[in-house]
Amino acid sequence: MKIIPRLIVPALVAFTTLFAHSSEAKPLRVMTFNTMCDFCGNKKETGKFKDRLKAIGDTINRHNPDLISLQEVRTLRQVKKIQSYLKDQYTAVYARGKILHYTDATLLIRKSRFNVLQDGGFWLGPNPKNWIFGWKIAYPRRLEWADVQDKETGEQFKFVGSHFDNATKNKEPTAKLVTNTFKDSKIPVLFGGDTNLWPVLNGYSVLTDTFRDSFQEVSEHRYYSNGPTINSDGCNLHKAEVFPDCRVDHVLMSRHAPWKVKTWGVDTYKYYGTLGFVSDHRAVIVDLE
Repeated sequence: MKIIPRLIVPALVAFTTLFAHSSEAKPLRVMTFNTMCDFCGNKKETGKFKDRLKAIGDTINRHNPDLISLQEVRTLRQVKKIQSYLKDQYTAVYARGKILHYTDATLLIRKSRFNVLQDGGFWLGPNPKNWIFGWKIAYPRRLEWADVQDKETGEQFKFVGSHFDNATKNKEPTAKLVTNTFKDSKIPVLFGGDTNLWPVLNGYSVLTDTFRDSFQEVSEHRYYSNGPTINSDGCNLHKAEVFPDCRVDHVLMSRHAPWKVKTWGVDTYKYYGTLGFVSDHRAVIVDLE
C-alpha cells in the first residue's frame, strides 16, 4: 500500500475545502432597476424627480439587495444621491471619464460582503472600444462589468449590467455582442439589466441560448406591493399590457453558475403621482442560493 507523504495531506484538505466553497454558493439577492431618467415621463403621473429619488432609495432599502444593476441614472450626482439614501453601503461601478462620466449603466456592490477585483465596460455598437451610437444611430449605450469576490468564501464571479437600446436594429446585435463577450468566461457570470427584449423577440432567444433566465427557473413570480395589484402592474406598458409578456428587465446567469433561483419578483409599491409607480419599469428582485 502506498503511503501519502505527510506534506501532501494538508494540501489535499485545503484543495477539498476550496472546492467545497466554490461549488456551494451563499444566498444572494440581486436587483435590476431602470429608475427612469429625471426628464422622462409625465410628472403629473409619476411625481417630481426629487421625490422619485427618495422612492428609488426606499425601494432599494426595502429589499436590501447584495448586488444592484441600475439604468437611466443620468449623472454622477444622482448616483451619489442614491448612495446617500443607501448609507454608502455599496461600491459604485460606472464609466469614468476625465471630464464626464457615463452612469446610465451603474453597478452597486455591497462593500461589507464583496471586494471588487477589477472592473470595466464597453460601448454597445460595432466598435465597442469607442463611444458609438449603436449599429443604427440612437442613444449611446454601454455595458459595465465587475469581477467580484466574496470576502468570506473567496467565491468569484463576474457581475454585469447594461441598458440595451430600444431601436429594433440595435437589439439583436447587442444581444450577440454580450453573449460572444461572456460565453467563455472562466468564472460564473451574473447579468442584470434592461434589455428592451421581451420574450417573443429573437434577441431574447440569443441571450437565453447562452444564459439561464432566472424567471424561467421558478413557477411562482411575486408582486411586492403596498396595496391591491392587477396583472399589468408588473409591466412597462410601452412593451406589453400583460405580465409576463412585457418582461424586458432580466436577471440572467451563465450555464455553469452555481446558483439556484429561490424567488423572482417585481416591486409594485406606489408612491407619488396619479400612477404611483416610481418608474415606468418595475424593479426586479431575485433571490439566489
